[in-house]
Amino acid sequence: MLGGFENALKGIIKRIEGTSHFDDELLDSILKDLSKTLISSDVEPILAFSFIEHVKKRVKEEKGLKFTVKEQFIYIIYDELTKIVGKSKALVINEKPYKILLVGLFGSGKTTTSAKLAKYYKKRGFKIALLGLDTFRAAAREQLKQLGDKIQVPVFVDESLKNPADVIKKFDRELSKFDIIIADSAGRDALDKELAKEIKDIKREFQPTESILVLPADIGQSAKLQAKTFKELVNVKNVIITRMDGTAKGGGVLTACFEADAPIVFIGTGEKIEDFEEFDNKGFISRLLGLGDLNALLKKAQDAFTEEDAKKASEKFFSGEFNLIDFYDQLKGIKKMGSLSSVVNLIPGVSGKVSSELLGMQENKLKKFEPILSSMTYEELTNPKIITGTRIQRIAFGAGVAEQDVKNLLDSFRQIGKMSSKINPRKLKMLEKNFDLSKFKGLM
Repeated sequence: MLGGFENALKGIIKRIEGTSHFDDELLDSILKDLSKTLISSDVEPILAFSFIEHVKKRVKEEKGLKFTVKEQFIYIIYDELTKIVGKSKALVINEKPYKILLVGLFGSGKTTTSAKLAKYYKKRGFKIALLGLDTFRAAAREQLKQLGDKIQVPVFVDESLKNPADVIKKFDRELSKFDIIIADSAGRDALDKELAKEIKDIKREFQPTESILVLPADIGQSAKLQAKTFKELVNVKNVIITRMDGTAKGGGVLTACFEADAPIVFIGTGEKIEDFEEFDNKGFISRLLGLGDLNALLKKAQDAFTEEDAKKASEKFFSGEFNLIDFYDQLKGIKKMGSLSSVVNLIPGVSGKVSSELLGMQENKLKKFEPILSSMTYEELTNPKIITGTRIQRIAFGAGVAEQDVKNLLDSFRQIGKMSSKINPRKLKMLEKNFDLSKFKGLM
């Protein structure tokens, strides 16, 4: 996430981890680099300097009983960074229909975010409706309909109506049947009088339970003014940040939301509708520093695999009956979790340790696996041992890949088989009994 900002922070952590001798000179040097990183990433200089002073004071005064000096330093950086991006806040759906109004300027990603938010809550069992109130941008309503079809959520729009308030009135009775209504409003290049009036009219007619400002990660320090202005206009209490997967500096929008007292509730982490997650300040900063984010990993796994499917896969895995059909199903589940790099970067102890080049190579290898598996017969999928010689040639030709790619897949599958034979399910059950491992089941 956030390209250069993340890479710079990870570089600082690696420098701390790699040093053999820690003294005041090294401390000052690292804090100087950290200050430059924050300022170049659009964090206000006063806030950046205040952050550095807090870190320096704590490093001098706090003596870690549980940590080494280096670990203590990393922990303090992590802890102080979580403070300047603000506390995490989750939306509590406590009434029906729960009405969410998304506001923001042109190009912030409101329409796509509407669909992402709809899918997020649909997965959690809510009955969702999308309401198209952007009558200003020509393609907005059509885009919303296409996204709604993609995630199988009903979309309420009327191409003939030019006034958003009229659209709300028209569908008011139908919308009352839903648990959550997500309204996509219009934007402008700037928050002018026309947009201000339109949003006020929408608020009066729609009476949203929650008004959320959508801000792109590359907006910089102007995020603070936007957050404050929209807050005064429609009582915006929360923010969704989009484009977190790009090369945006990001520091400006993260800290500005905190300063404007508008907590971040969700972040968009990619172009796909699935690339969307609740904002957890601790997990987020941990990821930026290359320390991983286990909670986010578990949530992704739970969204990708049902508990029943995970249980079946686990049983087959330990029984030795795990075949290429199961392998195929797991591969599709992993794809739902996002790119390989995004998943790896969530794993504590692994995040930041694997080169992007190696991850890219593995990603390309996985992309070839699906067409290879699709080119196999049922007999081959259920009994991989028979796949040799001419079968490999035929499968490779059908999938449009090299024979070596088929061999790579079979090698990967055999390695999984060896792994299952080394794990004792009895010991795993004992561990589960002594520790709460239930939340990890979605990963099996």
